[in-house]
Amino acid sequence: MNSGSLFESEKEKKSTNIIAKVVMFSIFVVAIGGLAFWYFKPVKSKVDKYSDDKLRDSIVLMLAQPRFSGDVFRQQILGKAKMPWFSIPKKEFYFSLPEMNEQDFDIAINRFIVDKQKIENGAERDGTFYFPDVSLKKTPETNYFFKTTLENIKFDSTADLSFPFERGTYNLSLREMIDLSNNSQVYGGMLRADSTFKKDGKTLVFANHGIMVAKPNEPSLLRFTTELLRVQNATQNRETKIQTLLDFVTNEIEYDYSEALGGGETLKRPNETLMSRKSDCSNKTILMASMLEQIGEDYLMLYCPRHITVAVPQGNFPDENNLSFEWEGKKFMIAETTLPNFEIGKTKVQDSVKLTSIEYVQRPREKDIIFRADTLRPLEFR
Repeated sequence: MNSGSLFESEKEKKSTNIIAKVVMFSIFVVAIGGLAFWYFKPVKSKVDKYSDDKLRDSIVLMLAQPRFSGDVFRQQILGKAKMPWFSIPKKEFYFSLPEMNEQDFDIAINRFIVDKQKIENGAERDGTFYFPDVSLKKTPETNYFFKTTLENIKFDSTADLSFPFERGTYNLSLREMIDLSNNSQVYGGMLRADSTFKKDGKTLVFANHGIMVAKPNEPSLLRFTTELLRVQNATQNRETKIQTLLDFVTNEIEYDYSEALGGGETLKRPNETLMSRKSDCSNKTILMASMLEQIGEDYLMLYCPRHITVAVPQGNFPDENNLSFEWEGKKFMIAETTLPNFEIGKTKVQDSVKLTSIEYVQRPREKDIIFRADTLRPLEFR
């Protein structure tokens, strides 16, 4: 699987047209996306966060944001049903189902509907379903179209989710998903960092990516990294462990040009990148950092102009590509997450200045601390 990349290696001579477009986006524009309000809610008691209503609300929010959850998640939760439209203010959710007999329809909706009598079917006219606020053309794939309220939706709170990859399978319980969604298993912190650079008299800000990095021993990621290393027979040597994790991120998480080219920054938690199976440099970096946390490895997040990447202590990695960085008297080697088959210390990158022009340095476990690379001064947050 070719995951795509912001960069080219010297071995790969590809067209640079799309790359030129990708690098035009800026991390100085902060607009997190549809789940921003969910990111920084305070963690409540375990009884509250594990209640059926809380689980239901979290699952519905994930279904409403397929960029964060992906279609595999939708299939495991809804089966053949889809949720093409919703209204959060009205707490109304619209579902479609493909052509099937009435018995199969009842079985399908029983998976997520409490009371069939409380669903409202769209009025059908001239091959189209109509509601006051939305319509949907009737096709074999959308043979049913109905809406219901949040209170009439149910899910199996004991269900486990499974996301298969070539190198392993990411398994996640719904309860573990909630622990990530409510930020009890990520570092969290302040979202906006002042860059200290100004434009039109205003200080530019950028998103603090470290807030989305998972803490050590997050159960689902710990299981997954352990499986990846076991399957690849990479449990003994430190450098082999790190390279194995990087191989997964570079080759099995597709580079998402729509995220990179979007008007604002989309930040995902590591499970959301694994569930959706694609992302840009921001979330590939967050995922890699989160996996390094699970093996107790030191690392840095390096903010470059219009890019972010990971660096690890050199140890026994070679330094053949000159992609290294000195920090606290130690040499760190860049582990670029967007270039398929990138080998730490070996792979040479065209236009490597994009990776070596480091502006800010961060260790996410040092909460709300990002340093300017040149002055070593910590940034302020908003």
